[in-house]
Order: sequence, then C-alpha cells, then structure tokens
Amino acid sequence: MYDARQIANWFIARAMQDQKPVTIMKLLKLVYVSHGWYLEMVGAPLIRNRIEAWKYGPVIPDVYSVFSGSGASPIGNVLPGYDSTGLDDFTQKFLEQIYNLYGNKSAIELSNMTHETGGPWDIASRRNGYFAPIDNETIVQHYRLKRQAATG
Repeated sequence: MYDARQIANWFIARAMQDQKPVTIMKLLKLVYVSHGWYLEMVGAPLIRNRIEAWKYGPVIPDVYSVFSGSGASPIGNVLPGYDSTGLDDFTQKFLEQIYNLYGNKSAIELSNMTHETGGPWDIASRRNGYFAPIDNETIVQHYRLKRQAATG
C-alpha cells in the first residue's frame, strides 16, 4: 500500500512528460479510479489514505490538502517528499495503463464517472452525507460490477 500523495505525484510527473495539464480535480479522480481498479484486480488497496464523499465527488483529503493551493489551475510540480520512483514495477505499469485509459479524459468527464448513481460516492453521500468515508468494500464491489459489465 502506498501513500496517495506518491500516486498523485506519479500522475503529475507522467502528465508533465506529455505536457498535459492536471488540475486538482482531475488528479483526485485519477488517484481514486486507480485505487478502485487496483482493489478489483489485485484484491488489496493501492492507497492507505482515507477517501471521503465530498460534494463534488470522491476526495482523498491528504491529496486535496497539499495540492488545493493550485485552485482550478494546472498543478505545476510534484510534491516534495512523496517520491513516486519508489513504486514497484507492477504498480508503475498498472498506473501507466490507468493513465492510458483515463489520462485524456477531462476533469469533468472523470468527475461524472465517479458520480454514478449507485456508485461508491453516491452510496456514501446518501447514507451519511458529505464528508462520509467511502470504504474499500463499497469501492471494490463497484469495480467488480464494472468489470462484469465490460466482459459480459
């Protein structure tokens, strides 16, 4: 399990290679989607950080707090102290796949994906209101359903 800020740094560095802007909103959704697919594929969490159901979707408060200063502007640099080069090879290849699938989507498209009716954000916010935790079991069930729908 990794700190979500390491995963966030990986996405920032990867987007910078392609000279693609990444806002806090897009970053939060990429980290969240990565965690969901990792849970589904590996059967273990990618990140150890708390995920909450905020008004505009799933948020990892630890990531939000360190990158929110950029506002709606693209994030200009990785966060010192959370080195993404320490990720194992499997995780880096996995994140590359997520980036290839979701990296070209806009923050709004990613946000809409994470606001699905019956999805983890919807369930947590309806049950317990905004800022409620989104647990890994709810996330993995959602991504299992996504896999089943994709593979028939």
